[in-house]
Amino acid sequence: MPRDFPEPDWKTLSRLKPLALDRLCQRILQESGGIVARAREGEHHRVYLDLYRHIHESDETVAVCFNDFKRSQAINILANWRMNDLLTEEEFASFSPETCEVVNFLLRRARRE
Repeated sequence: MPRDFPEPDWKTLSRLKPLALDRLCQRILQESGGIVARAREGEHHRVYLDLYRHIHESDETVAVCFNDFKRSQAINILANWRMNDLLTEEEFASFSPETCEVVNFLLRRARRE
C-alpha cells in the first residue's frame, strides 16, 4: 500500500471533485423528486418525513465523500466515490495502477464486511 497519495493522482482527484459532487447532488435531487411525486392528497406529512430522512441520509453520503477533502484522506475519498458510483470506469482508470489497486482492495474488503 502506498504511503503517500501520488501528486498526479491528487491533481486528478481534485480535477474530478466538482464533477463527482455534481453527479451525487443530481442523483439526490432526482431521488427527492421521486419521493415528492408520490405525494397524494392527505399524505403530505408522510412524504415530508420520507423526504427529510432521504436528505439526512444523503447528507451523510455527501459528508463522507467530500467534507474532509485533503490529501491524507485521498484514498478513502476515492474509495467512497467508487462505492457511490460517482466516477466512470474511464475516469477511475486515469489514476495510477497502484492507486486503483489499493482502492479496489478497500472495496473488496468493505463488501466482505
